[in-house]
Amino acid sequence: MCRTFENIYIGWGHKYSPENFSPDPPPAVQMEFPSGPEITEADDPTPEEEAAYRAAKEAEEEEEEEEDEEGDEDEGDEDED
Repeated sequence: MCRTFENIYIGWGHKYSPENFSPDPPPAVQMEFPSGPEITEADDPTPEEEAAYRAAKEAEEEEEEEEDEEGDEDEGDEDED
């Protein structure tokens, strides 16, 4: 059985050089990303936690609306004088 093969190289080969070839050193190691809340992954809240958060948020908004309404009533009393 006769086995024959051929090699073909296509690329940017270097011609023979009697000097040793030393490739450029790799770039310096980069610093890691700083850790912070905008980068750090967090677990998603459970449906119960999310419902409790929404209820608390709605309660805060209702309190703010009541305070705004009370402030408007006080201003109306001053105008009558």
